Parts: sequence; C-alpha cells; structure tokens
Amino acid sequence: MRPSSLCLFLAVAALAQTPAPPAFDVASVKINQQFRPEDRATWLIDVKHNPGSLTLRNVNMTMLVAWAFGVQRPQVFGPDAMNSHRYDIFAKTGRPMDSDDMWPLLQPLLMERFKLEMHRESRKMEVLALILPKSGHKMTPSKIGGPTQNRQDPERGQVVEGAALQALADDLSRETELPIVDMTGLKGRFDFTFNVRKYVAALRARLAADPHPISDSEARLMIMQEAIEGELGLRLEKRQAAIDVVVVDRFETLIEN
Repeated sequence: MRPSSLCLFLAVAALAQTPAPPAFDVASVKINQQFRPEDRATWLIDVKHNPGSLTLRNVNMTMLVAWAFGVQRPQVFGPDAMNSHRYDIFAKTGRPMDSDDMWPLLQPLLMERFKLEMHRESRKMEVLALILPKSGHKMTPSKIGGPTQNRQDPERGQVVEGAALQALADDLSRETELPIVDMTGLKGRFDFTFNVRKYVAALRARLAADPHPISDSEARLMIMQEAIEGELGLRLEKRQAAIDVVVVDRFETLIEN
C-alpha cells in the first residue's frame, strides 16, 4: 500500500524540523535585590559549577550573554538596560556535565525568561592584542592532559598548568573594557605563574608621583600589561581588528519564577 501524499508531507516536515537546543532541567532566576550601581561593595559576583548544577549570583545580562554564546564580555553589545539589574540563577542538569558544555544551556534560558533576541556580526574595532615579542616568551610547554589546573602558591602567586592562550585571553578580558585577542601564533598549552601583586605596589608609587590622574580601568590595564610582560614574556597592546560580536536586539524585563 502506497503512503498518501499527506503522510509523505508530514514525514518530510518532521525531518526538516530543527531539534530543540539542550536546556537545563530546572532553573530559578531572580533579581538580586542587594545590587546598587553606585555602591562597588555590591558588585561582587559568585560563580559555582558542579557536575550537575550551575549557580550564578549577582550577574548582569551582558555577562550572561557572553557566557551563553561563548564570547568575551566586551564582545557583547546591546541596550544600556542590560546592566541595570543583577540576577541570581540556580540551574540543574539531568546528568553530570563539564562547565564548557553547560554554558550554552543558558541560551534557551535567556530566550525563554527574558525573550532575548540577538544576532552575530563582524565588527572592526579596537582590541587588546596578545603579542609574542622577538625575544620569545617565558612560559613552559605543558605536558599535562585534561582540564587546565589552577592553584594559588603563597610565594609564586597563581600557578597555571595546561592553559591555551586564547583561554587565558578570555579569562583576562573580565578585567578589561576591550576584547583580548591572541595574536601570538603560539599553539598548544602552557604552564606559567601569574603574580599580579608584585606589580601593584610599583605602579601605585609611579602614579602617586604623576600629576595626571588616570581612571581605575586604565590602572588595571597598566598592571595587566606589566604582569603579562613580566610573568609570561608576552605583550598586550592596542590594535584594530575585525572580530565577531554578539548584538542583543531585544530583551524583556525578567519575570521571576
């Protein structure tokens, strides 16, 4: 017996449907009532990942979009209202997952709870380029496998093993207003120490003697540039580059549940 035309149409339509993206099994989203834009003491965020859950406290929409779509915070553009509120999110998955696999699950959450609409595009803009000088770098090629290992040493500072440089750039971008792009050309993963504290005192002394005050963001960038050169043997400098960005076209005020 030959299938009817209707059956054929339904079969083709079913094959053409895009499967729903994976999502959290359970998620709670609430406005953080303690956040005050004018009070820096209320800006601290808290991120905790367990194999079956993700807890985000005091995070704004820009941070959420960056994590969800795998870009740095300075690569997210949208309405000023994106940073007007901070949110607390607790989400659970149906099975254990690595954090890298869990972040994309924020996409359907943002689209459902905030009615988020966005698009990607390429923009030529100012970036912070991670550069390899002719003299070479101070890092050690890593021999470890698996996830990057990170620990604090009381004398050496932060000890990092098995880090890819673009992952390092993504991590450092949390403290900058410009995207950080790896332009070293170095492949593989590296071990290094990163002790920012030993550069802070010297910079403070120089700034105290300088009659021209600078902003907090400029001071953070100067410390980062000196630490990267002193610890890693790399340079961080401003350049123009075309990079992918995420543009938020629309989102709605949170409906808590």
